[in-house]
Amino acid sequence: MHKKNKKQTLHAKDILIPAFALCLICLVVAGAMAGVNALTIKAVEENEQMTAAASREAMFPGAEFETVQDNCFAAYRDGTLAGYVIETGAQGYGGPIKIAVALDPEGSIRQLQILAADSETPGLGQKIKEEGFLRQFAGKQSVSLNEIDAVAGATISSSGVMSAVNDAIKIYHSIGGDAQ
Repeated sequence: MHKKNKKQTLHAKDILIPAFALCLICLVVAGAMAGVNALTIKAVEENEQMTAAASREAMFPGAEFETVQDNCFAAYRDGTLAGYVIETGAQGYGGPIKIAVALDPEGSIRQLQILAADSETPGLGQKIKEEGFLRQFAGKQSVSLNEIDAVAGATISSSGVMSAVNDAIKIYHSIGGDAQ
């Protein structure tokens, strides 16, 4: 008995058809993701604006806000300048950190709020949102590593917050805040 060995021959169609199907699936999924993004981007932007507006209101309750420049708002109470809210951001360990800094008319930090730091490490990096960390900034007109106790194990996240705070202070000086 003699068995014949059949050689399997690979034809172009054996490679091209699955490759074409995979490309088609990827195209459909990418299109669907782009569609979902297009449908939700406006809602995401509106949500971010509402969060920022609520943050400004919490920092200067009852104030009226005037836009000085992008992400910089003057807070007025009874026609008198109460201070500024400046929204900035910096790179943290896991991604961008967005903050809002309330400054009095002389440029001292009144309050600091974290608007977004969702990519920071749970348990460590997320501690930058805690009141004990944020309270350290109050009364300062600039911040450096030797003035602020960084969150243990999350120095990159802490440094990101400090960088964003210093950017807010630079914006304050650029708008002539210290001259008013």
